[in-house]
Amino acid sequence: MNHKTNPTNDSSPTSSPTDSDCHSYSESYFDALYQDNTDPWQYQTRWYEGRKRDMCLAVLPQAEYSRAIELGCGNGVFSELLAQRCQSLLSIDGNKQAVQLAKQRLAQSPHAQVLQGVIPEVLFTIDNKLNSHKPLATKPPYDLIIISEILYYLAADDIDRVIAWIEQNLATGGTLLCCHWRYDIEGFQMNGEKVHQRLYQAFNQIKQANTHALTFTHQSKVVDSDFLLDIWQKSSNTVAMSENLV
Repeated sequence: MNHKTNPTNDSSPTSSPTDSDCHSYSESYFDALYQDNTDPWQYQTRWYEGRKRDMCLAVLPQAEYSRAIELGCGNGVFSELLAQRCQSLLSIDGNKQAVQLAKQRLAQSPHAQVLQGVIPEVLFTIDNKLNSHKPLATKPPYDLIIISEILYYLAADDIDRVIAWIEQNLATGGTLLCCHWRYDIEGFQMNGEKVHQRLYQAFNQIKQANTHALTFTHQSKVVDSDFLLDIWQKSSNTVAMSENLV
């Protein structure tokens, strides 16, 4: 779960992206965060992070998923928990050090893979990249897509490319989970509020343009003081409906 700037509470300087980096993935920005630090956002020690992970897992409308993909896995702390809910999991991150850490964390989960690639470009070349990996690779369509703490690092046009990819690659009946920090991030134009507004607008437009087709139904919304958590499904069934309670 990649996320906000100022990952620690110490006074160590954190490199900020340049103006050009605000419009694309900043390799140097994340390299600086992971330099001599295997957990720059203290995923393993902060109650804030553990609580947020628990809330994300709890709000998923299905107990288990067959094919899942996680965009922006960081060092794999959340990936390890996701792997327990998925028959097959593909986790992606753009940072080499983060990918190596995630691979180590998932070493005992043979049904999980970690791929290095920059979002959104890697999303359109996944099949080619996975051809050289083990045959259990998770491929689209996915019945679970996790996007956590990553989209505000992208330019608006690239967020739109991710949305278009989701539309094409979320399986019928599948789940999309999006979770983002609400505050502004130094050096970046987007924040969680802007990202989720853009998602709402896009999925509403898709639904209006496809009135006779199964598109995106908003399932759950958590408005925390610090983060936003939204669930969409490519299904009109609620959790209660799926278990014949209503």
